[in-house]
Amino acid sequence: MQLRLSSGNILNEKVHKVGVIALGSFLENHGVALPIDTDIKIASYIALKASILTGAKFLGVVIPSTEYEYVRHGIHNKPEEVYHYLRFLINESKKIGVEKFLIVNCHGGNVLIENFLKDLEYEFGVKVEMINITFTHASTEEVSVGYVIGIAKADEDTLKEHNNFKKYPEVGMVGLKEARKNNKAIDEEAEVVEKFGVNLDKKLGEKILNEAIEKVVEKIKEMIR
Repeated sequence: MQLRLSSGNILNEKVHKVGVIALGSFLENHGVALPIDTDIKIASYIALKASILTGAKFLGVVIPSTEYEYVRHGIHNKPEEVYHYLRFLINESKKIGVEKFLIVNCHGGNVLIENFLKDLEYEFGVKVEMINITFTHASTEEVSVGYVIGIAKADEDTLKEHNNFKKYPEVGMVGLKEARKNNKAIDEEAEVVEKFGVNLDKKLGEKILNEAIEKVVEKIKEMIR
């Protein structure tokens, strides 16, 4: 049987060799405005939309996620567990003709797996790349993007409560003292959130989301040239 690889609204037949994977986190607190699986839902939205626009294969999500040991706002896994899950996805995806893999990551802690990507390429003889699209945790950018895709509750009363950093120390990581002490970037972002608070900006959310999707689309085009 001959597969109709040219059918549908796709860039070209080469795009079937590209697989897009969403990577985020399923279990970490995001204040009261956002759900605990915010990161993976944003990553999935971006990855799936880019797959639809190009014809690349959406291969689903990676369930485990990892984090710096000093960031304590959820339940995470070791980097090796993320690596082993990716091994499974890549091995199975090769059976359907995927040769190039693009990971869309929306959880900062997952950058710890970047050192494993070359190992995956060597073991399976494929190309593996990762795009990191991350925000200050549970802050204005993430709340705004979450609102646009429909996962954020951002009415006036909710946002007022969300900005209670004593009750929700993970917002902007303002109250995560160990994380702020160990990571200068986290501390600087927390200072900004402390000063300006978390607000809803729909236009900003739309801009960030559209730019992120376009970034993934352009990477897919690059991978099939």
